Amino acid sequence: MEYIVIFFSIYFGIYILFLLLNIISLLFFSSKIVSQNISIPVSVIVAIRNGEKSLNNLIQDLLKQNYAGQLEIILVDDMSSDKTKEIIKSYESQSSKIKYVCSSEGDSELSFKKRALDAGIKNASNEYLLFTDVDCRLSKLWVNAMASSFVNDVDYVIGFSRAKYIYGFANLFQRIDFLILMFSAKAVTDIRYPLASSGQNQAFTKSIFKKVGGYKKISNLLMGDDSIFLQLCLKEKANVVFCNDPQSYVLCRSESNWKNLLMQRMRWAGDGNIMWQYNFIFYQIMVATVISNLFVLILLLICDWNSLIIILSIKFIIELLLFILGIINFKVNLSFIDFIFWFTINIPYVCLMCIASFFVPLMSWKKRKQ
Repeated sequence: MEYIVIFFSIYFGIYILFLLLNIISLLFFSSKIVSQNISIPVSVIVAIRNGEKSLNNLIQDLLKQNYAGQLEIILVDDMSSDKTKEIIKSYESQSSKIKYVCSSEGDSELSFKKRALDAGIKNASNEYLLFTDVDCRLSKLWVNAMASSFVNDVDYVIGFSRAKYIYGFANLFQRIDFLILMFSAKAVTDIRYPLASSGQNQAFTKSIFKKVGGYKKISNLLMGDDSIFLQLCLKEKANVVFCNDPQSYVLCRSESNWKNLLMQRMRWAGDGNIMWQYNFIFYQIMVATVISNLFVLILLLICDWNSLIIILSIKFIIELLLFILGIINFKVNLSFIDFIFWFTINIPYVCLMCIASFFVPLMSWKKRKQ
């Protein structure tokens, strides 16, 4: 029993130290907003499967970009069964900026989304590549803000994403959970140890993509085109920054209910389950996160109230500090009551996602298995 307590205590300590590192970074090392006009040639690449409901909004956002440089918009149809192809073709005939690409032009050994992205990259005319999803909304200066980050030989830009507001508890949890993930991503990137990125808003150079061999090393994964691909780039000494310009922030689709939210997060958890192959330290941080929350549940089950109060208090204070610094940094409108809700749900949620991550190989992405 003593060894079990020591085991849990060590991993809880690792988790708290990681959060403290985040807090120190947000307090003292936070990157400054870079706001400048830039004119490097840029290609925006979007992989789209059955995106007819969101596609018009995305294309309008892209065509309204206030950008001085050459802008190429590559829309990759990932074998859609709806009117995605027709919509893209219609805009392509009206604007020279838009280019229709079929995902079949990508490497056939890659799983679906990565094959579509590979097709887009192959067709990109420019060195600097920006990525988002079809169900995201962009400001008029999104391209300029992300492109402005490519200074001082930057290879990879991590962008900030947040979920749209929908009334309901599932949406509230999703918005807070994703924001805290983004807060942490920014914090560790600012101290030159980037860990995670999101395919909803990221950018990298074609040179670094070729240097790591594209997606070939992660061809069998259901996802992996963001955080795991980032790890491959880091092994090639990529220079990575976080874009903190509010104009670069992307508004993403929210899941409408708990079932859809949990299915989405299960896919994400699958990346974490194999992260040890790409970044062992990051993997240990993930393990520490799970064990810390599991520690709370075990103490609750065995009714060890004194230990529970101590562990919960430490966890609550540190996570609250990170939450406060994050909402100040990103100017997000969330309350203390919102945090209490997230804090309570997050403990069993993290443990559930750990278990669910082992079933990711059985899952499908947009009605297709890998």
